[in-house]
Amino acid sequence: MKFLVLLSLCSCLALNAWAQPTPCVSPPLLIGSIGMTGNDGTFMSTGQYSYDAVNEQIHFTDYGIYGNKTFSLDILMQFKEGVMYEIDSARSTCQKYVLNSSFHPMRIPTNARFLDEVILGTSSIPQMGLQVSSWEGEIAEAEAKYILTFTDYSCLPVSAVVHTEQLGWVFV
Repeated sequence: MKFLVLLSLCSCLALNAWAQPTPCVSPPLLIGSIGMTGNDGTFMSTGQYSYDAVNEQIHFTDYGIYGNKTFSLDILMQFKEGVMYEIDSARSTCQKYVLNSSFHPMRIPTNARFLDEVILGTSSIPQMGLQVSSWEGEIAEAEAKYILTFTDYSCLPVSAVVHTEQLGWVFV
């Protein structure tokens, strides 16, 4: 009898560990849209990004409002070369800067804590919902906390919420 109870308990623990999602890494090439708001609504932006983990580069085009002023950004970051380009299409100029940061693959950090898994949309019709997982953690060197949401099957980023003392909550 004790053996059956022990076997049942071990089976439940094994199934729970097996069902728990694990942190993932996004595909090496992505193109997407990005929107951000933060600093109590004084900062808002929208744009597009192109992510290339193979060549370790990211390209952002972004338009937004900070305070009462509008801005536009077109930035290409090439981490292997250690350079960043700020492109101004209106003036046909390009500024080159030193990029003192290393490339960070788009992924859920391995030390992130799993929060929950939900289906966005409907679960009553097969394959008509999007299954996502949310994770939380901290970035000690930036003194920031985050909550990340990624799709379960292809590890695509859905949303990020980051908090710092300087900016407050930033929603991406």
